[in-house]
Amino acid sequence: MNDNSKEEIAKLKEALNIEDVIGTYVELEYKLGGKCLGLCPFHDDSTPSMHVHTGKQIFKCFACNEGGDVIAFISKIKSCTFAEAVNLLRQEWCNGSTPPPQHIERREKARAQKPAATPAQLAAMEADNVKFMRSMYGHHPALARIHEVKLDDHSWMDGNKYHPDCDGITQAYVDFEVSQAKSTVPGAFKAMRGRIVFPIRDENNRLVAFAGRTTQTITDENRSYTPKYVNSQTSDLYNKSRTLYGLHLAGEPIRTETFVFLTEGYKDTLAMVAAGFKNTVAQCGAAFTDDHAELLKRYTKRVAVLMDADDRGREIAAAAIAVLHRHGMQTSELLLPPGEDPDSLFRRIGKQAFRTIVAESQLTGHLQALKESTGMDLASFATSNQSSTIGGSLGTEGTGNQEVIRMNSEETTDLSLLQSDRPRLMAREQELQHQMRKLGSKRFLFGQGPERMQINTELMKLRSQLSEVSKQLNRPVVWYK
Repeated sequence: MNDNSKEEIAKLKEALNIEDVIGTYVELEYKLGGKCLGLCPFHDDSTPSMHVHTGKQIFKCFACNEGGDVIAFISKIKSCTFAEAVNLLRQEWCNGSTPPPQHIERREKARAQKPAATPAQLAAMEADNVKFMRSMYGHHPALARIHEVKLDDHSWMDGNKYHPDCDGITQAYVDFEVSQAKSTVPGAFKAMRGRIVFPIRDENNRLVAFAGRTTQTITDENRSYTPKYVNSQTSDLYNKSRTLYGLHLAGEPIRTETFVFLTEGYKDTLAMVAAGFKNTVAQCGAAFTDDHAELLKRYTKRVAVLMDADDRGREIAAAAIAVLHRHGMQTSELLLPPGEDPDSLFRRIGKQAFRTIVAESQLTGHLQALKESTGMDLASFATSNQSSTIGGSLGTEGTGNQEVIRMNSEETTDLSLLQSDRPRLMAREQELQHQMRKLGSKRFLFGQGPERMQINTELMKLRSQLSEVSKQLNRPVVWYK
């Protein structure tokens, strides 16, 4: 395929954030509503007249009328052809929207020249955030349930999109202060109107930003002008590259468990917390950075990376793991069923089954690391009388102070037994889940009569059997209690 075909150009533009590219040439002032302002580089501009629309991925100067997409901007500022601009973007921005080193240096130098906000100014910014949060619909558990129902139109059982064993989700939404913005909001927060709002606090519990999720169903027709999420833009109070969602509540659990789960999104963190994994944080819609790694390092040196089970999720996980390893941290990549993310999986199968899957994911990542780092199978470890050292993706390769996990012969024997039992247990697990799905669908046909009570009794028996199978699949505990 031609590298400059319409399809390839579309992929390139989709992989880039126009504000990141333009922001390496122009100091942008971020505003809510998906817009940025900056001094136009194409004429003698004394007041910011260039607008960058992050949702539409275009720029426009209302003084000199220059405008277009990210390729047009590079063509203009570099005085090059369309094809040359495309090649330059591919070469210098080959990692999606991660700026190349020379651009980062130029941008940081420009930002360093801007005077920092005073403590009084920071306090005023936070006060505005608090005022906006208080203007939203409250945090009562019943409202949290209503809010969450609006997040997804799909139902799974009894007209409720959650599996019955998801009772912790409402409290998680309350604890994380999730609310819904009213139709009338202060001007600075107009982009949040009517959206489900996830307040973002920093590690010191300061209310620094918001993420707003639309209640509309995203379609191909409205995708370009109805972003799924809108976020507070970078300010002296908030920088998504230095903030981890949920860390204000996860700090102590991380220290207690001695490791942290790193997820991709806000709802993923809420699902993990509802399932009992309170040592969970999320990236705030940004690539995992060196600042993120140093922030986590204050709490632990062990990170279990749990991203969406798709190609994009695997790319995000690989990038995060690379950063963590640069900082000498120990990692394990958890592998969910294809196409799933923590939120969707928790919603579909419930708390207990979800905990089992997470445990299996930890085991799968653990065994994969063992195989990659040694080239040996489990049986060879189980027959060894000496403790085995597992490295690979669990530590920083090639360093003298690499952290490792040691397993004695009894533990590796358990792992070997689990591997031999696994096909039978997984087949039984699938059969039990199939029976439960059939009974769950059957419940739709009955009201509150004796037939429904009988179905509930059968479901409870199946769930008990499934729990026993899960315990057997979950014999070796990897990282969490």
